[in-house]
Amino acid sequence: MDGSDEALEDAVLDVSGESAGETGLDSSSPFFVSKKAAAVLKHGILKQYVVPFASKVGRYAPDGRVVYLDGYAGPGRYEDGTPGSPALILDEAARIADFRRLDCYFVEKQRKSYGSLATLVGEAQRKGVSAHALKGKVEIHLEQVLERAKGAPLFAFLDPFGLGVSYDALTNQIFGSRRGSTGRHATEILLNFNANAVRRIGGYLNSSKDFPGKNATLEAMDAACGGPWWRDEFRNSADNVEAVRRITNEFAKRVGKAVGASSWQIAVRNRAHHQVAYYLLYFTRHLDGAWLFGEAVSLAQVEWRRALLPPPENGMLFSEADTFDEEEQQREKEWVVGIRRNIQKLQRDIGSFKIDDHLPQVMSGVLGEARQKHIRAAVKELYREGKTGCNGVGDVRKLRITGA
Repeated sequence: MDGSDEALEDAVLDVSGESAGETGLDSSSPFFVSKKAAAVLKHGILKQYVVPFASKVGRYAPDGRVVYLDGYAGPGRYEDGTPGSPALILDEAARIADFRRLDCYFVEKQRKSYGSLATLVGEAQRKGVSAHALKGKVEIHLEQVLERAKGAPLFAFLDPFGLGVSYDALTNQIFGSRRGSTGRHATEILLNFNANAVRRIGGYLNSSKDFPGKNATLEAMDAACGGPWWRDEFRNSADNVEAVRRITNEFAKRVGKAVGASSWQIAVRNRAHHQVAYYLLYFTRHLDGAWLFGEAVSLAQVEWRRALLPPPENGMLFSEADTFDEEEQQREKEWVVGIRRNIQKLQRDIGSFKIDDHLPQVMSGVLGEARQKHIRAAVKELYREGKTGCNGVGDVRKLRITGA
């Protein structure tokens, strides 16, 4: 992406939702019968992010071509007809076809799901969308897809049910092979890091029982994490909650350091009071990507909260949906208050500053929830009160906050 090379500090966002289930669930699972709330969140992020990403980086790519890789695609649609991530992305690819070429690669290893996926991809191809369905494990096709992606920006969505690609494949293949293509900033990844897998496999470390597959499973976890370091993290944690948090943080830190990227962690739970089911880890090498992703996550959460509303019943005098918009407005007011407070603290600490140079501090406490419009609202309020000379007009990122 164009712009500065500043890295966003790693961010953690904790949200709730319906998870896909325990490790080992495949795409023939009943989860694919209907869309769960966590899928609403994931798909909302993809829908809100992929097109802005393609639009941004595609401006500098030959023929406006941007490559999209879904390494664990599933059937493409749920049995009730609701679009899965492949169907959503194919629709978006068709929508932007006049000015960007989103070249899509969908990988699926389950035979039945692949059949449905291939049918969906065939329909998109007949509409002129550049799309490919590949059968088997993503590792088998990774080299081929990366070769085809040379000279084009790449966004990879890796959403396995359990352990995904190895650390080596993530850092050396997907990120590493891209250094000599369109530049260091042309690759971004959204990865499902499965907390259920961490808890289950970590439990083997505390078990004296030896059973078939135990060592192989532990070694598979080593490969996914980039070494056995996670074992000490698990053993040295007070409980599973701490173990998952420490291992996820360290994994994100190691990947980021290896490839020169910053990361976001989005914690997803079955319910607010449950343990984390999985983390969505986002890796980017550029601040532009962080801004776009923050907008996407914020908008996706609105969809997710709406999806959690109970369905209306006949004869109900009151429905939670009746107050949804009002509650959203209250949330936004609270975000603006928090951003105002952060801006005033920065004014006291450093004086004049540009928003783009201090995104984590400006959005402290609301990062991933609030959006650019809330920063603008906070700046305008401060301007009206005579607490800054910046009137909040123009590109939010370029706003320079001054004293009154």
